[in-house]
Amino acid sequence: MLKKILVPIDGSDHAKRAVSFAADLASKYDAVIYLIHVLSFGPLSSVAGWSYGGAATENLKGLMKKVGDGIVREAEKEVKKKGVEHLETSLAEGDPASEILDSAKKNGIDMIVMGRRGMGDVGSFLLGSVSHKVTNLAECICVTVK
Repeated sequence: MLKKILVPIDGSDHAKRAVSFAADLASKYDAVIYLIHVLSFGPLSSVAGWSYGGAATENLKGLMKKVGDGIVREAEKEVKKKGVEHLETSLAEGDPASEILDSAKKNGIDMIVMGRRGMGDVGSFLLGSVSHKVTNLAECICVTVK
């Protein structure tokens, strides 16, 4: 039975399509949607020139959190527009694939619906895509949306 759907979001077009697809499913099956946005300050942040000291790093993290909150609010609007009544949101910090998998396990998720490509295309090229890792390691149904 499809009762809990996890949708990782990053603001990309694929993630937006995943939100829409998941909301359609959730409204049909009266399922709960769990939206998660993961703030990642991993090794690529220093390669990209984001490695600053002290207050500058905290300012960057604060800015990324504000952006993440905005991404979550936009996805929340889309889900509610589709008539989904049961919705939970979260912001996590860490490795995106690990955080998504942890959230799925912790919440007893039946299905993960995620975009095939996110905002981190450079990171995907160097480290492997988040959707690929999640699909291979998750213990539930995984759907990737183009």
